[in-house]
Amino acid sequence: MNQTLTLCIIELIESHFPASISINEIAKQCGYSRSYIQHQFKALTGYSISYYQRARILSMAANRLAEGKHRVLDVAIEFGFESQEAFARAFRQHTSATPSCLLGQDVWAERIHFERLDSAKLELHRTLQQLTITTCAQPETRWGCFVFNVDSSQRDIKVIIDAIDNAYQTLISETWADPLDLRRAQILEFRQHYQKATSTYPMSIAIPFAKDASIPEFLFEIRLPACRLAAISLPNPSYVPAIFEHLYRRLYHEQQHYWAGLPSFWDYDYQTTQLHHKCQIEPLSSIDSDPILKLFDKRNETALEGCFVAIKTDSIPHRKRAGTRRISTLLQQLAHLSKETTHLNVVFHNPMERKHSQYHYSLGAFVSDSQELPHSTYEKTIDCQGRYLSTRWRGKDVWQLENQIEQFYWRLSQHRHYQYRVAPEIFWQLSLEDGHIEFELLTPIDYRSGSRKKTIWTI
Repeated sequence: MNQTLTLCIIELIESHFPASISINEIAKQCGYSRSYIQHQFKALTGYSISYYQRARILSMAANRLAEGKHRVLDVAIEFGFESQEAFARAFRQHTSATPSCLLGQDVWAERIHFERLDSAKLELHRTLQQLTITTCAQPETRWGCFVFNVDSSQRDIKVIIDAIDNAYQTLISETWADPLDLRRAQILEFRQHYQKATSTYPMSIAIPFAKDASIPEFLFEIRLPACRLAAISLPNPSYVPAIFEHLYRRLYHEQQHYWAGLPSFWDYDYQTTQLHHKCQIEPLSSIDSDPILKLFDKRNETALEGCFVAIKTDSIPHRKRAGTRRISTLLQQLAHLSKETTHLNVVFHNPMERKHSQYHYSLGAFVSDSQELPHSTYEKTIDCQGRYLSTRWRGKDVWQLENQIEQFYWRLSQHRHYQYRVAPEIFWQLSLEDGHIEFELLTPIDYRSGSRKKTIWTI
């Protein structure tokens, strides 16, 4: 593999920004054939030349949009797009978002930032491509999780390690933690609501528990269904910021699998300094047969006009703020109220209100624009206008429901036509009678275009 040639190609691409340069022109200036430079570049970086150039241009365009001072059209013209529509189409295919979503959103721009490759990064990419990926079946598991937040949109490894170390120190200082077997602990990373718009993401020190063992109430319990895992061992933690795109692309091309969402597992070996990573995967052939996809039916769309009148407001405890996994904790907190009323209406607040607003919720009633607000005392009103996807959920196993809803959120992030919209999320007519759980979930959505394969996997 010709590293000198690859660095020359990168220099040519970078020197032409914000305009692009054709592959034919790159080949001419490098003195090699088009096919040769494409093969060498892909072999060393893992990217095609066109993908690298597009990713860098859109990354810089995202930074410009995040400044909040420029119109989308002006940014499109600046970065060489013939129209705002062409810019939006390329942006959606690369980031799963529209350019307007990035206006004033510096954290989101940081998350999708694509850095220029240099000789050090090329060596890192070469190593990642040579690492072995193994797959295995994992049976149903049960975990007690000590949850904490990491605040780094760029996945700065020092920030991550410091957050993990602080969490361990806090955990071992708790007297109730003495019986825990921390030698078996792993780090679990959870999925965050609308995580591209916040710099934080939830992780946990997770201890495995037997099916009938008692889990301390201070830990957050999750039960994961049987699944298939992909595993890779990194030489050291410094590879973390670069591993995701490489791993998921290789899973797709080499193993014919998709990444199946979070949580994912991390386990550090202090003797070898290796960092072992495991993530859930699913075969390409299984996607279209997932029954969750049936929920994304246009007949389930609904438009709300009005607000939610909050009678009582509470929040998920800090040590149980595990991203989108809120159902089990919410039902535990509402169990005593279910004895007083048959149905409860719950709204989780807009995740952009404050740093942790997605974990704050209110109980009350929905009032349409044509209705007057009730005269009774209420804490606040919450604007719920916009488009929602209405889905019904029922069952007796709260952890099974939580896993199904987690899968629903994951499928929403991949969906061809819908995407999560920043707005309050509503649990309507929540019933907890005789151990049976039932509710209507109103998930805020927007439309988007671009196929899943083009958006996530074409490189």
